[in-house]
Amino acid sequence: MIRINLLPRERVQRRPLGTPVLFVVILAVLLPIVIGATLWMDARNRALERQVADVNQKISEIRPRVARVEELRRQLELARRKSDLLKNLEAARVPWDMILEELRTVLPQDVWLTQIELQDGGAMTFNGFGISYTSVARFMVSLEGSELFRNIDMLSSQTQTIGNRPVVNFSLTGQFVRPQKEANVR
Repeated sequence: MIRINLLPRERVQRRPLGTPVLFVVILAVLLPIVIGATLWMDARNRALERQVADVNQKISEIRPRVARVEELRRQLELARRKSDLLKNLEAARVPWDMILEELRTVLPQDVWLTQIELQDGGAMTFNGFGISYTSVARFMVSLEGSELFRNIDMLSSQTQTIGNRPVVNFSLTGQFVRPQKEANVR
């Protein structure tokens, strides 16, 4: 038996020959691009890893120096704090040697002190005895004339007897003034 195809040629379904060829062409173009990109990225990653390793090595080399610098900074800050503390202590120090030396020079022979008190801010109180009101007044004038004392005022005075002798018990207030030489040095 003979077979005859009665269907027109256009209707015969054939597989297109271009699809595998197109796939192979696209694969042939893309494969080298992908391989090249992969190799380039791999080389770049290795270079970056080398750079990271170099930086880590430099960091490990520098770390002891950084620790030393931090230690020196800490010591410097401690020294600054100690220096500031010493300056504050020195500024707050009362120069009793100067005060007593000045009192020795301004104190009349017929006046003696029983108590000297210095409060914060430089306010001073002098308690003592004098032979007379005149000797106490001379002491007040001498104190006022001194470089170290200002604003001398009498708080109280009263006559009392010590032994068989009448004396004046007095209490004076004033302001202690640091001398300029000492204030500038400190």
